[in-house]
This record gives sequence, structure tokens and C-alpha cells, in this order.
Amino acid sequence: MIKQIDTLVAKLSFQEDVLTVLLKENSELEPNEFNDLLDQAMEFVEYKKHYVIIDTRLIYNASSETRKLYAESPHKVYRYADAFIVNSLAMRLLVNFYITFQRPEIPARMFNDEKAAMIWIKELKKSNHYSVK
Repeated sequence: MIKQIDTLVAKLSFQEDVLTVLLKENSELEPNEFNDLLDQAMEFVEYKKHYVIIDTRLIYNASSETRKLYAESPHKVYRYADAFIVNSLAMRLLVNFYITFQRPEIPARMFNDEKAAMIWIKELKKSNHYSVK
């Protein structure tokens, strides 16, 4: 069963152990708004450990403080891995900057579509290092 909610800055869906975050077009993700989104997401997944697919195909803005907050968030202990879906050069540069310079402590990769992201997540699950227990 797929659970879904609509927040101020994103649409969230959760199925099994995968949280999909579709950021809304023209959202401004400043630390306060982002903290609210993280709190909503954690309540939504009931604080269960999960994989995250972040769909960045719609243009939005995340401040450097927000990117750092995501990389260092105390909620990261609930995330196995982050898969970012990108389709523009601007978002590719932003996500690459996040992965390279914020250095998240969990696996993080960029993909062109959700299918490729799910293949990667399935590979992580098979490795047993990141399987839901």
C-alpha cells in the first residue's frame, strides 16, 4: 500500500521502505522550512529506517545551510541511502555539489529517472548492508 501526503514544499509517498520526495516547483528550502519537512517526513514514515528517492526535476532552491542541514541531520540515522533524480544541468550541479562537498554519511547517487534509482536501491538491499530488518 502506498501512503501519500502533501506538504508545503513537497509531496511525499511511502511504500514498503522507500520514501519518495517530489519537491514542488519554485519551493524555497530554507533551514526552517526544511526542518519542518524533515519532521513531517519522519512522522509520515513512523520513524522507520528507509531509503529516499528525492525527485528534483522541478526547479526549487535550497540554500547552502539547508544542504548542510540535510547531510548532518539527526534524522540521517533513519536513512539507508539517498537517490536523487535530476533532469537539468542546474540540478545536476547542485546535487553533485551536495554529494561531493557536504559528504553525506550514507550512500548518495544521482539518476536520470526513478527506475534507475530503484534498481540501485534494490542492489543495496541485496548487499545486506542496507536491508530493512
